Amino acid sequence: MITENNHVPAEQLKKLRQRISKIQKILDLLRQLFGLQTQLEKLEWEEIARGIAKTHGIDEDIFAAVLYCESGMNPKAVNRNKNGTTDYGICQFNDYWYGSIISPDEALNQPIKALNIMAEMWKKGRQKDWICYRNKKYIPWL
Repeated sequence: MITENNHVPAEQLKKLRQRISKIQKILDLLRQLFGLQTQLEKLEWEEIARGIAKTHGIDEDIFAAVLYCESGMNPKAVNRNKNGTTDYGICQFNDYWYGSIISPDEALNQPIKALNIMAEMWKKGRQKDWICYRNKKYIPWL
């Protein structure tokens, strides 16, 4: 019960905080189970990706736009291709073409490593390995 001066009794406030904590835990679990991300998480990954791009001397805007196009900036993204191969992680490394460089497990669970490998490939001129770059599908994210 809330009193006239908007004061919530201590016991009721404690129960509300406990409920909120339980709801937050449930939401975190659902995010993990279904691979959902908050906008804040996407922005955090964008900031990390831009820093890695800058370190490697490549265009930060295009690098980030390609990541949004490929994976939605989601480190846990998995996409199955019509040809039977699968793309993994924030960089969408294809298991056939990049499996000897980064394993699917690494691509999904070590996104910093994945971003650095992608940046190294770009520095070597291999941007067209990413379909969003090759087909210019990244442009809406610029």
